[in-house]
Amino acid sequence: MRYIYSEEDGPLASDYYYEARHITNTEIPRVPSHSHNFYEIYVFVGGSILLSVEGHIFDVKKGDIVIIPPYTIHQLLPAEPTKSPYIRMYLYVSVPCLRSFSFNEYDLLSTLHLAEKNRRFHFTIRDMDEYNTITSCMRKIYDNRKEKFREKEMLNRSYILQIMALLNRNIIRELEPQGIVHTMNPTIEKVIRYINENYMDDITLDFLADHFYMNRFTLSKEFKNQTDHTIHNYLKMKRINVAKQELSHGVSPSEVFLLSGFKDYSTFYRAFLKSEGVTPKDFYHSKQ
Repeated sequence: MRYIYSEEDGPLASDYYYEARHITNTEIPRVPSHSHNFYEIYVFVGGSILLSVEGHIFDVKKGDIVIIPPYTIHQLLPAEPTKSPYIRMYLYVSVPCLRSFSFNEYDLLSTLHLAEKNRRFHFTIRDMDEYNTITSCMRKIYDNRKEKFREKEMLNRSYILQIMALLNRNIIRELEPQGIVHTMNPTIEKVIRYINENYMDDITLDFLADHFYMNRFTLSKEFKNQTDHTIHNYLKMKRINVAKQELSHGVSPSEVFLLSGFKDYSTFYRAFLKSEGVTPKDFYHSKQ
């Protein structure tokens, strides 16, 4: 197992990887739809933005945390103009890193898997002491990134454990969805959800235009404006993310293309290589 401490090193899903960030922008950056092969723990600090996760739109406020699982398509969306800077914190952490904290019956991943199964991404930390502990731990990991001392790794692991233990407790506390707003074009939101749920089908622009009673040109233009992707590219990205998840779970490349909606292996191979920079076979073996 490789130990990776920066996203610039290209972490694989099989790597032990974590990284904290604390970022401020005076203007809202344009971030198109994308995904990672690790968990992203997003903590909103200030500003005015919207987050789209698998077609769910969240109007995040202070105290909100968005947990984005591996291979989950998400995107930053513009919100109402504001003079306040956009401030957020992240913890990127891989499954092998989280798995290393398991002992006896305690498992940090089981609650995260439950949230993902129930399509729950957005959580509000109502106890400000817990929120402050989470942000403080992230900041300490971030501040340690350039430090070199013997106890650094153990301290960082203790901070990750505190963050994830508090998040797990808050996931269990929350039972009802919160924070979903509908500022995206409602039809485009329905199109995204349709693609996410029916990626195995033969989906085309003409089919979606007929299905949602829209002019194909209008649909194409509005979808691109909302996601920074064409419908074809978004569908391909969704299928490749499904394929990566299946490959990570041990499904062979010769089987996975059918499970992810590709009609033949050669099309899947070319799309995967172009997107990920490695062949499906190499990706598969890196996870074993």
